[in-house]
Amino acid sequence: MGVMTTNATIDSKLVRAIADEQLANNVFMIEWLVKAQQQLSLQQRLIDQQQQQISTQQQEIEKLKEERDKLKNRNSKNSSVPPSSDPLKKPSDKKKRKKGFKRGPKYDHPGKTRNGFGQPDKIVPLELENCPVCGGSVERDEVVPEKVQQVAEVVDQPIEIREYRRGFYKCPSCGWSDYSPVPLGVKEGFSYGVRLSSIVGWLGYGGNLTWRKQEHFIEYVFGIPISQGSLAKMHKWFQESLEPLTQQWLKYIQQPGIRCVDETSYCIDGIKYWVWVATSNEVCVLMLAPTRSSAEVEKLLGADFKGILTSDCYSAYFRQSAMAKQKCLAHLERELESLKTSRFQANREFAADVQQVLATARIHYRHYHARNLTLEDLGSKRTEVENSLQKIFKATPKKGWPYDAQRLINRLKRHWEEWFTFLTYPEVKPDNNDAERALRPIVIHRKVSGGVRSDWGAELVTQMFSFLETMRLQGQNAIVQLCELLSLAGRSPPGLEM
Repeated sequence: MGVMTTNATIDSKLVRAIADEQLANNVFMIEWLVKAQQQLSLQQRLIDQQQQQISTQQQEIEKLKEERDKLKNRNSKNSSVPPSSDPLKKPSDKKKRKKGFKRGPKYDHPGKTRNGFGQPDKIVPLELENCPVCGGSVERDEVVPEKVQQVAEVVDQPIEIREYRRGFYKCPSCGWSDYSPVPLGVKEGFSYGVRLSSIVGWLGYGGNLTWRKQEHFIEYVFGIPISQGSLAKMHKWFQESLEPLTQQWLKYIQQPGIRCVDETSYCIDGIKYWVWVATSNEVCVLMLAPTRSSAEVEKLLGADFKGILTSDCYSAYFRQSAMAKQKCLAHLERELESLKTSRFQANREFAADVQQVLATARIHYRHYHARNLTLEDLGSKRTEVENSLQKIFKATPKKGWPYDAQRLINRLKRHWEEWFTFLTYPEVKPDNNDAERALRPIVIHRKVSGGVRSDWGAELVTQMFSFLETMRLQGQNAIVQLCELLSLAGRSPPGLEM
């Protein structure tokens, strides 16, 4: 009995030991499984994070590829770069070239015919005595009419040197005494007349000749010497004569009307400045400023401008007051053109749809000016165009709009009231080409000259290009008008009544 009890006790201990060992193994296994699960969860989180990172990086890569393609394919048709920067492309196979393209003037373009110069200053008869073949005497056949050819030529001495001798006079009645005055067109103490100075002024700014080339031109063509100091005096004469006139034009620009405004950079003694331009149908004003801020726009147009302002979407124009504003459609159309080659289909579809809407708006604008629409009809067309644009915005793709399309949508919404002003006021143009055209000459001058080195020289540049562009708008001869302006010491030349 005792032995059996002892054996039972041993068996019980053995079972408990086995159970404890099994329990310990189970606990260890559970702990291992928990740790393994934790490791798997951690690995899954790392995998998810890496996948998210890969997805983000892939989006960034696609965005960078899009930007790369845009920069690579940039030209004057899909961006704001000038046409001069477009690469030259010549098809290797002549069969690939466009056929049917008419060179020269376009169809229905008014022709130009030169009918001679009118009454000649000098008639030169050309006689022949000997035969050019055998050397014998020849006789003139009076029956055959003579052959007449007019030739314009520079005379041997185009410059006339005048010496003005001024006597000293006294008035016995009042005691006045002085030398007799110089005639109009002659500046006291200056050796070059107003006609010559006007030609030099046009060559320097209309022809973009440097001072050194102006000096060479006067010496080689006119046959008279001139120094850099005399050229400086001549250009200061321009600046003094143009100052009152440009101030008068600035006041005119600030009056109600349609004004196209733009800006470009300019260098003064190595420091970056800005040239602002405002144009109307008859007057153009360029203004030099140290910044590109809205304060300069206010200085140009005035704090309380009551006209219609046409510009691009640069932020400096946001705060400027105006009765109405028109944003440049040409800028928007170029950006849409660049989206048509996008890697994303949504960008391409968006660009095509918006381009169609803008083209429709331009068609309505042309129909009005062709007198096929009334002003009331044109106003209703604006509502239709804006509704069409809203439908495009609402047709959002499943994955949302790509970055470029969304950026343009935000811009269109931000300036919603300023895109189709030309359909309400048809005298307004749908683009800002007038201001850009007015800036083009000074940009060319900047590239040729590299800028100026003095403040008065910079003022002269803006004044002279304001004058030249205004003369172009008014159809005036710039050299003749500058000559008269210099002669009259700052009085407005004919045709500039405000």
